[in-house]
Amino acid sequence: MNYDELRKKVLRKDGLYALLYPLLYLLSKLYCLGASIRNYLYDSGFFTAKEFGFPVISVGNITAGGSGKTPLTESVYQILEDAGFSPAIVCRGYRGKEKGPAFAEPDPERFGDECAVYSLKKYRTVASKVKVEGVEFAFKNGATAVVLDDGFQHRKVKPTLSLVAVDPFNPFGDNHCLPLGLLREPVSGLERADAFVITRSNLVSEERIESLELFLKTFKKPIFRAEQTFSHWVDGNFNRTEPPQEKEVDLFCGIGNPGQFVEMVIKMGYRVRNLVVFNDHHSYTEEDIEKLKKLKNPITTEKDLIKLKGRIPQAKAPVLRVEAYGLKEFILANIKNVEKAEEEAVEGDFSPSGVSTFKVPH
Repeated sequence: MNYDELRKKVLRKDGLYALLYPLLYLLSKLYCLGASIRNYLYDSGFFTAKEFGFPVISVGNITAGGSGKTPLTESVYQILEDAGFSPAIVCRGYRGKEKGPAFAEPDPERFGDECAVYSLKKYRTVASKVKVEGVEFAFKNGATAVVLDDGFQHRKVKPTLSLVAVDPFNPFGDNHCLPLGLLREPVSGLERADAFVITRSNLVSEERIESLELFLKTFKKPIFRAEQTFSHWVDGNFNRTEPPQEKEVDLFCGIGNPGQFVEMVIKMGYRVRNLVVFNDHHSYTEEDIEKLKKLKNPITTEKDLIKLKGRIPQAKAPVLRVEAYGLKEFILANIKNVEKAEEEAVEGDFSPSGVSTFKVPH
């Protein structure tokens, strides 16, 4: 049983699991209280956040686990690059050994699965356990814009724009903070957002989306619907490949919201024969790999696939993309105090040939 299954049994008060409810409820209240105090100290000016002269776009969420944040981060990166910026993604490198700041490589043990996938897909990525140092490192090495991965709770950096990904499957983490629910702070924290992006809007009913939008409108911020689709498939070695031909598939994953992954695969026209779920950011053991090798038609996520290092060559993963109408225009219209500079060479890895650089006017 993984943690999410345990948490849900406690939340439903199933049998003896009900005995754990008072403890987790108390811990959740304490977690919310701690997050509220921390937010108050920043909002009141007791703690200060660092502001940068170049654009910093935060992409975050209010819940732990999968909210569609990763493909949204990639989409924002692409928007900035297409507009002529030399962007970089700055992420913590969760469960990676590298403290950074350092340029990420496709090595999940050193840089964590998210940074490793970004790097493998040729997104210029900085891994840093202290994100403010990662942002500084990126700008010093030629970046002219930063996408701050999982930046909503990182109050030490003041973003130019804060985008919050909202998962329509479980938008508010069962309405409890961790560990009973999935909220990372009280829902009132959404006041800090500049815009909401409802991810995977094409995977749920119109009624669910409208109900969610009705609540989000109380914060008086722009709301965008993002459709999650897939671009292509990759094999166990991350080479482009054909989609699975057999319609019965065996899914395995270690992500925050496996339900949305299952739903997406079903929407593609496949039938799920087996489902193996691990904890989020799971590190695969030799025993795990031997069991997964027995699956006839395995499908997983990019984050899981990169950690397997080709050990399950028959495994495939869909490469996801996000499309949100109007988001590009909103982002570019709200990046202030930036003017286009002459084409010039900039030291570092962030200015590929033909990409414009930007300078803040003084």
